[in-house]
Amino acid sequence: MQWYIYVISIPAGIVLGYLVLQVINRPIATALCLRHKALERVQFFKGTSLPKPRELAISSRDIRAYDQAVRNLTEAQLTFAELGEQLLALSDNEPALRYLMTLFGLNIGRAGQELINLSQAYAMVKTDSDERRQEIEKALHAASTALTVCRRTSRHELIRIRLEPMDLDDAGQKTSLSGSP
Repeated sequence: MQWYIYVISIPAGIVLGYLVLQVINRPIATALCLRHKALERVQFFKGTSLPKPRELAISSRDIRAYDQAVRNLTEAQLTFAELGEQLLALSDNEPALRYLMTLFGLNIGRAGQELINLSQAYAMVKTDSDERRQEIEKALHAASTALTVCRRTSRHELIRIRLEPMDLDDAGQKTSLSGSP
């Protein structure tokens, strides 16, 4: 081969690699940013209180607490609906990204659907009740689980590895008692 072919192909390969990296990098960064926002919002709204019945709010402090709880519910509903829609849109518009993120353990379509389900759980709440609180906690748990990155175990028996903890303290005591190393 002629020497000038190498001189031309090396920079061309670098530029082509850079362009491919930029095309792939933007959707991945968007998906990870949406995941991070959703996890922050889940943690933020996990401890919020639900509104007590309005009829029980007698003092101005109780009325302000009721109004704040209603604003929190509305904000949670809108936030989770928006994040879920964005994740679902990203999943539908970028099938290669969906497949790549699934390989890394994040199903963005499922995460978007669970965030929308969480939004609907917040939308159904009018006053504080044990039934609604359990529904919200169940939806929060499902959304948190869907947003976590986890690798599936292999289905092949030869590749599947079972990790077991080792208790090294017991091993050290047994050798010292017997006198042999």
